[in-house]
Amino acid sequence: MLARFIFIGILLASFSVGHAQKQVTALDKDTHLKMLKKGVLLIRLSDQGAKIKALQERGRTKEADELIEETKSLNELIVSTFNQYYNYSKVNFINPEDSKQIVKDKSKTVTDIISGESIDLSSSNVYFTDYGIGNPADSYERYNRKGFQIFALENGQIVNLGRDLFYAGVKQGFFVGPFDKSMAKTVVKLNKRLAVGSKYF
Repeated sequence: MLARFIFIGILLASFSVGHAQKQVTALDKDTHLKMLKKGVLLIRLSDQGAKIKALQERGRTKEADELIEETKSLNELIVSTFNQYYNYSKVNFINPEDSKQIVKDKSKTVTDIISGESIDLSSSNVYFTDYGIGNPADSYERYNRKGFQIFALENGQIVNLGRDLFYAGVKQGFFVGPFDKSMAKTVVKLNKRLAVGSKYF
């Protein structure tokens, strides 16, 4: 009986850790909207380098080559879509690994991996997003689809903004249409949500 309780306790603890969310901001929605408007949104492009290397080392070169192409196509789509449909704030594109340096010391410049521009974030309001499973603190949409959720750099931590106003999921499926059009609609929706200040418009 004791062993059963211990097992259940471990199971519940691991579930909680696995579903833990990033710390939620103490600032309100309107403050973040104003700060983002004057700040910069850093879009972390997909980097599958470790997975590609592992596939290559195992001799699975065809799968590695396919993943390289998929990652390249996804990143190109993200860049072109944000450049075309997002204008709420300044945008730069970075490697996911750059986040660690920015959180540690945002006074050190990083490089926009698309334009090659050196980014000085020392006096900027910094926000992050990438294409992945959303995790808005007040929504269950995160379980259904990938999309873009915006996080803030606040007091040396990346924090959840706590509202799905700052999240838009990319619909996929037979009845939705081409992925690139769905991606465009998503970024348009995110941009408009931020401009209007509401997830409903």
